[in-house]
Amino acid sequence: MGLEGRLLGERYRLLRRAGSGASGTVWRALDEAAVREDDREVAVRRPRLPGDPEEESYRRAAHRLYREARAAARVDHPAAVRIHDVVVEEAGLDGLPWIVTEWVPGESLRDVLLRGPVAPPEAARIGLAVLGALRAAHAVGIVHRAVRPANVLLGRHGRVVLTGFGTAHLAGGQPARGSGPAADLRSLGDLLRTAAGDPPPSGPLGALAERLPAGPDPSRPDAEEVARQLESVVRDLRPAPDQEPDRSPDQEPSIGSGTGPSIEPGTESRTGPKRSDQVRPSRVTP
Repeated sequence: MGLEGRLLGERYRLLRRAGSGASGTVWRALDEAAVREDDREVAVRRPRLPGDPEEESYRRAAHRLYREARAAARVDHPAAVRIHDVVVEEAGLDGLPWIVTEWVPGESLRDVLLRGPVAPPEAARIGLAVLGALRAAHAVGIVHRAVRPANVLLGRHGRVVLTGFGTAHLAGGQPARGSGPAADLRSLGDLLRTAAGDPPPSGPLGALAERLPAGPDPSRPDAEEVARQLESVVRDLRPAPDQEPDRSPDQEPSIGSGTGPSIEPGTESRTGPKRSDQVRPSRVTP
């Protein structure tokens, strides 16, 4: 039987499958308990684990997914997807959590790149937003470990959103060699190479994309240097002062204009408290 119409945690109604991959399936859903109309539409991610649900290793992995998703709700940044809730149903046979996040209208960077690479300033703008989300995650001990075009959404009004935090890894655990925040920076370099074209174009962005994926090396830039270099490339998106369009004194700039990742209209007040306070208490303990 299909899952369309299923009610999770007594509040999230699955509408249709939005996408599926090796790591799981994403559903478009409605939060039937939401007070605000703008909060009703959500995304529900169902992770996928290999193995037998009856095995102890599977159950441990499922529990770790739950803990990591809860921990990722603390990541507070406009370019990091907002995690609303983590639901484990009592009747679920596999024990896997359903991870409820904001719904971001738009398309993934992977889909955009099917039509060809983007210009270096746009690749840098996307990379700068992703870097901001990663730095916010690293500040609370979260390592993403899945920075790739499929997990970068390009929303309305220029918003860039990094998703996939439901399968993030806690930096305080026992990371494998080569993991940790540095691994996320290397993955960001791979993302930039893919976005701008591989091999990347000559210039500052190409040089940065080549340096980031390198192994442990004193010449590899840290997050602050990466941010500075990306900002310098993004400046090419901004018109020079003498090229600014004429605007009457009472005319306001449009929402989403500029080069940074902007927030959709109506979402500014939804950022609210820190992420750790936003996870909704609808989990049904197995």
